Formats: sequence, structure tokens, C-alpha cells
Amino acid sequence: MGLSTIIRSLVTIVLILFSIASGKQRNWDSHSAHILPPKSWSVGVFQPLRYGLKEGLELSSHPGWFFVFPNASFKVPVSGFKSFHTAAKVSFAYPTPLLNMFSREGIGGVIDPNLTIPPMLGVSGSLLMSKEVLGVNATAKAGLDFGLVFGELDTRSNIDLPIVYHRLEVFHNGWGWHTGLDLDRALIKKFRIFMDLDLRFIPNLDNSSKTDNYAMRSGDYSIEHKMLLIWERSSNFRVMVGYKLVSGEYPYGKQTRLLPYIPLLERWFPLVELQWLR
Repeated sequence: MGLSTIIRSLVTIVLILFSIASGKQRNWDSHSAHILPPKSWSVGVFQPLRYGLKEGLELSSHPGWFFVFPNASFKVPVSGFKSFHTAAKVSFAYPTPLLNMFSREGIGGVIDPNLTIPPMLGVSGSLLMSKEVLGVNATAKAGLDFGLVFGELDTRSNIDLPIVYHRLEVFHNGWGWHTGLDLDRALIKKFRIFMDLDLRFIPNLDNSSKTDNYAMRSGDYSIEHKMLLIWERSSNFRVMVGYKLVSGEYPYGKQTRLLPYIPLLERWFPLVELQWLR
């Protein structure tokens, strides 16, 4: 599947979203600019636990990963732009314990066992802008990613897999940036559809250039798209089924992959997600 085919398909889907009936939507999406009310919470199998700490402050974290991959995000509202709901989100991640677990031989070993990952802290800042347009809940986002390394990081200590590679490459490059668009709309009765398109870039400073311009190198970009069909069982519980498509450039070349993918079976399986909101 070529990139141009993917883009044409996404454009068609967007046009369909803007042409069908609309409906109201509760604050399910962690990627929107809307903030949970105080003491409200939301959690999913693959989505973070979100909690409204107080008016105008939301905390989120992936609890299943926290003890091997400490992480936390904070979201606060900022002055709105025209009719947009606007928020700022700051995220912190400490991947060192998890990566050292992967630095082993045998099953689960995807990093050279002779390597030790130094302490690293990932910091991301994003600006989120949400608005309902023709019945579609749309959120535009953009931000910067920084990888702080406290020690010597071997260039072989990355994992050349979709989704993972470009998030870890930030620690080798020092920084990157991201942008994206989320769309959500009601279909019929208790069914909704959600789709997003995210871009990640890892700019590389060309030291040989006298003008200090930024140039792209192999493995510098990733395009990620997700689509979910949502069944809202009640106002507090919903089920989502869909897929995630990743297309990017890696050290070994360009690759497009439909996820989840089971290598041993050489098959794709639908992504199934459960989510609760209180």
C-alpha cells in the first residue's frame, strides 16, 4: 500500500465524517483539549488513567507500565483562541528500567545484552485546540519532544520497530517535534467513529553545513493513523474496535505496517479497547 493511496483513503473518510449526522460526546478522549472535572476519572486497557485533580488540572498516567516505565502527564487550560477550547499538556517519561529489561539474551531481548541504558528523561510539550465543526469533534495538536540523557548512550540501543523507534530516537537526537489531528463523530444511536493522523519528525543538525540548517536523515519521520468504531454501552463504558497504521522511515528503509501484528502467525488482528469513565 503506497503512501499516496493511504492519504487519499483518509481524505475520503474525513469527507464522510463531515457528511453524516452528529451527536453529543462526553469527555472520553485524552488527546482533546477538554479537561476532566475534579475527582472524575477515565481509564482504558491501552489508554492512560486520567484523573481531574482540581478545576483546570488533569493528571494522566499509564498505570500498567508505571513501575517499569514511570510516566505522567499534566493538562491545563490556556486562553482560548476564538471559539477553540485550548489546553497545554506536559508529559514526562523515564524509559530506562524498561529498556534495561529488554537488554538481554533470549526471549524479550531486543537490545544488545552488553549494553546498559543510562538514566534518561523524556519531556514533551503539546498545544491542543479542540472545536466542534459541522458536528465533528476535531482536535489539532502540535508540540516538541526532548530526550535528556544523563550518561553515555550507545547508538545501538534503539529498537527498530514501528511506534517504538521514533519515540526512542529522540534520546539519540536530543529533540523532535510532532503534530496531528483527531476527529470524532456520532454515527447511529450508540455508535461513533474516531480517527486520527499523527506525524513525528526527528530533525538532525547537519554539522557539515556552514549555515547550520537542519537536514533529514534515515529514520526521521513516522506517520501514524488510527481508526476506531466505538460502541457506547452506557454513559460510563464503551468498547472500541479498529486498527493502527504506521508508515515511516527506519535505518533499514521505509516500511508500512498495519497493527496489531503477530509476527509468529504473520497475521493482523483487530485492536480491541475497553474504556471506563466516571
